[in-house]
Parts: sequence; structure tokens; C-alpha cells
Amino acid sequence: MTIKVSVICTSEAILAALNIPDPTRTGVVFVAHAGSVQALASVLRKEQPDVVLLDLPVADERVMEQIESALMKAPGTHMVLVSPDRSVEFLTRAMRAGVREVLPAPMSAMTVQQVVKNAQGHTSVSSRHRDRVGQVLALIPAKGGAGTTFLATNLAYALSKQGKRVAVLDLNLYFGDVAIFLSDKKVVTSVVDLARQAQRLDSALLDSSMIKVSEHLHVLAASESPEDANEVSPAGVERIIELARSQYDFVVLDVSNTLDPVAVKVLDLADTIYLTLQLSLPFVHAAKRMVAVFRVLGYLSDKLRIVVNRYEKGGDIDLADVEKATMLKIGRTIPNSHISVSASVNQGVPLLEMAPRDPVARALHDWAQELAPVPVQPNKGWLHGLMASSP
Repeated sequence: MTIKVSVICTSEAILAALNIPDPTRTGVVFVAHAGSVQALASVLRKEQPDVVLLDLPVADERVMEQIESALMKAPGTHMVLVSPDRSVEFLTRAMRAGVREVLPAPMSAMTVQQVVKNAQGHTSVSSRHRDRVGQVLALIPAKGGAGTTFLATNLAYALSKQGKRVAVLDLNLYFGDVAIFLSDKKVVTSVVDLARQAQRLDSALLDSSMIKVSEHLHVLAASESPEDANEVSPAGVERIIELARSQYDFVVLDVSNTLDPVAVKVLDLADTIYLTLQLSLPFVHAAKRMVAVFRVLGYLSDKLRIVVNRYEKGGDIDLADVEKATMLKIGRTIPNSHISVSASVNQGVPLLEMAPRDPVARALHDWAQELAPVPVQPNKGWLHGLMASSP
């Protein structure tokens, strides 16, 4: 795999003295420019390099703002500064601007060698991420009160019990409360925090931002401050989801039914959309409208699933009414077990852990088994055991 590295240096003499590696041997293509930070935006736009090495003799706030602005339009670029400033203040500001590395000045052949080595490591990691693709499942309610967060969190828990690595992302950005369904741990880093840093987001930062419910189940919580939700952009949430997809077997998204640009981007990225509802006229009416919007967005029927929560037979509205209204087959029903589910929610303990034999717990287990089948070991009986123990 070829890596593109662009070098911007204020000194033509330094550029001439650099030991630029042979791309036929190293797999690294260098493009050198004599210039300053003023050239950064143009280089990023025209060359779309994997890595940029920028000579920065002097840096003030205006310069750092230029770097930050340029990198916001190229979040995947590995940015390296060469600077004489080693102060904590400068390094912190560089990190906030999206810079990945700061190397000591002056730029030299050794600097180039170090950048090549780091760039190859960076892109090899990125390549591994692209090779591993987890399933992204979006759960969205037809209207509020469908029980979507309970389903999302408990399905994720069930998948994790199947031995899968599972991430739950709380994308109900204004009033999400996924975290309290699974854990009593304090939220330190939220979706908003990562979206603000999308240009420097990597697997280590994502991992450190997660609430670790268990070895296999991690949660990225919503912000505790609803007013921060406006800081999340479609591009930022796309970066979070795609990175999570590369790190986990399943990424479960709890999505608000407010179809703003961020929510639409989230649904675009999902492999499967589960529209959740209950058997009442307001839910069915809302589901019909939601499915109509999905079709306008270009989502085909094989991407959409209807999940009927708190299902009981014999009501005024039945499953056939839902299928007629939405023109979709019911994908799954979850029975009604109000007392057990309420206890699970109130204690922040997954239902499969609290009451594994409850009908809802069994339905969630079956759902997870459908998504991530685990072979059932046959019961070979007492005779097999007796024969195995015989000399």
C-alpha cells in the first residue's frame, strides 16, 4: 500500500538536504513544497495526503487557528509539526487543533525517517480497521415511549453474552440515557466530546472514552448537557460510527426519532434499521409516516425491520394492521413483562442478568442468537458420560 506524504518547509536548503526515500522501495510517495502554513489548506485539498509534515518555526494563536481550520476539512490526515517550541501550552494547543505529532526542529533526514516509520504504522492500523467491519444496528422509535433504549441496551448485552464485542452509542443527543440502563459509572466522555475531536479520533481515544460495562460491552454516552448537541455534525458522528465499526463486532445505535441531518447520517450508515413501536393507533400512525420518510431517503425494505414491543395478543390492533400500514413484515415481537422490565430499568441491571428466564429476556436472547448464532452443544446424555469415563 502506498502512503502519500506532503512536506511543507520554509527553507529550500533544508528541503534539498532531506533524504527523500525511494517510493519503489519504501511504498512512500513524498511531495515537497517550499512554503509556510499558508500553503497547508491548498496542499490538503489538492493532494489529499495521508500524512503532512509541516515546518513551523513560529506559532501563535492565528497560525494554530489556520491549522485547525484546514484539518477540519481533512479529518483523516495524520498531521505532524516540526517546531522548536516544546512547551506544554503549545503541545496542548497543537493536540486540540488536530495535530497528531510534534517533532523537534530543525527538520532533517532523521525527521523524515521517523515520519515514514510512524506513517507506515498509522496506515497499517487504518488498513486493519478497514479489513474488520462490524454490523451497525440502529434502533429508532416510531414515537416516544416505545421502549427503544431498553431494547437497544439489552440487545447489546445479549450480543455481548454471545462472546461478541459490542459498542452502544447513545445518539439520542439531547436527552439520551443509555448509560443508566447498563451501568452506574459516571459519564466522563460523551458523544459530543468525541464529535468535537473528530479530526484526531483514533481507536485509543475511542476506547478511553467508553464506559466499560464488561469486557465485551462498552457504552459511549450522550452528553449531560442537551445544549451541547448542536456541536455534533454529520461528519463527526460518521467518524465515530465508522471507527466503532472497525473495533467492534456489533455497534448498536440508540437513535432519536427527530430526523435532523445528524440522525439521517446515522441511519445512512446503519446496516439494519429497527423501527420500534407498540400496538396502539398513535404508534402505528407514526410508524406509517416514518416508513414513508425512510423510502424517500432511499432505504430499501431489506434494511428495515419492524419491532413490536410489549406485544400482547387480542388487542384492538393486531400485527396484520401494522404490516398493512407500513407495508413491511413484522421482524420481531417482544412480549410484555412490565414488572421485570421496570425492575431492570430502575436498577440499571440488564434483564438477562436479573431474570434470564423472563419471557422478554428469552426474546432478547433469541434476537441476539439470530444476529450472532452460537452453536448449541448437543446433550449426549448419561451413557456418553459413562463411556467417556471408562478406562
